[in-house]
Amino acid sequence: MTVLAYMVANNDLDDDLYENLFAMYQGLQLLDKPATLLVYWDGKTSFGENNATHAILRFETDGNGNINGLPALNEGYDLEVIMTIAEVVKEYPVQSSVTKNVMSTVLTDMLTFAPTDRYGLIFGSHASAWTNSIYTRSFGLDGQQTDNTILLPYMVEAIRSTGVHFDYILFDACYMGTIEVCYDFKDVADYLIASVMEVPAYGFPYGTELMPALFEGIETSYKKICQEYIDYYIDVYSQKHSAWGTVVLIDNKEVNSLVSSLKNEITTHKDKLANYKVSTLQDYGKSSAPDIAYDLRQFVKELNDGNIPTDFDEKLNKAVLYNGCLTEA
Repeated sequence: MTVLAYMVANNDLDDDLYENLFAMYQGLQLLDKPATLLVYWDGKTSFGENNATHAILRFETDGNGNINGLPALNEGYDLEVIMTIAEVVKEYPVQSSVTKNVMSTVLTDMLTFAPTDRYGLIFGSHASAWTNSIYTRSFGLDGQQTDNTILLPYMVEAIRSTGVHFDYILFDACYMGTIEVCYDFKDVADYLIASVMEVPAYGFPYGTELMPALFEGIETSYKKICQEYIDYYIDVYSQKHSAWGTVVLIDNKEVNSLVSSLKNEITTHKDKLANYKVSTLQDYGKSSAPDIAYDLRQFVKELNDGNIPTDFDEKLNKAVLYNGCLTEA
């Protein structure tokens, strides 16, 4: 299993995504077998002799704590050390990383540099899911213009163009765990890991046991990734910051059945929708951004006067393999 990470950091998340990159480097030390991580970086921070701000970086662990042939560095080192350790395998001219053609080209290049039979894929940046905003149904923010994003259907096309079906896609980005996004990406990966609400700027805790789990390629490992995310924000992050968070693991092969059942519920109860008020539903936006996503199960329950249809409930439970949240957030 090789892991690819596509980081669009040319925005206010530059420092945070750079810390993610360093955490990934630290997490690689925990692996007990050789593995490769490739990162596409588009940000203000530069790498290599040519100070590239758009580049593919390679990190290889030998499974004994050495990264790129060098002994791993732990606490007490400046984040900038990663600039000297990262192997720049390809540089690009300054480009928008949120176009279909660029994303397709970069992902294809990454696959060429690390040929194997199984891949995981991480996307890190801003995202909107299907929110009611100027850049709805989109991922990434390249620069400070809110419309410089990639629409999710084009993103799916870019992924599909590589000819690779990924083991999983992990969205280290806000709102991407909603049913609409799951449906968008159901045919390009086996599993999807994401949050239905805002992801704290620190993102997923790659410096923990989460990192080895990314390379294991089994369902129980993906559940472990989700649990590590929740545990981190409960046990570590919340000690210094106001913490919040949700995370889901979706089995993409079950999404079509779930959506079909949902469609049936909506069609059957369409007379109730004209005056339906979402204010009664559990919403998953923080107080600064409420009314972003709502509880799907509760919605169907309300359509059925407080009862959950067995068919819908079974299909929801098959599709959602893990769901977790910070209960005190």
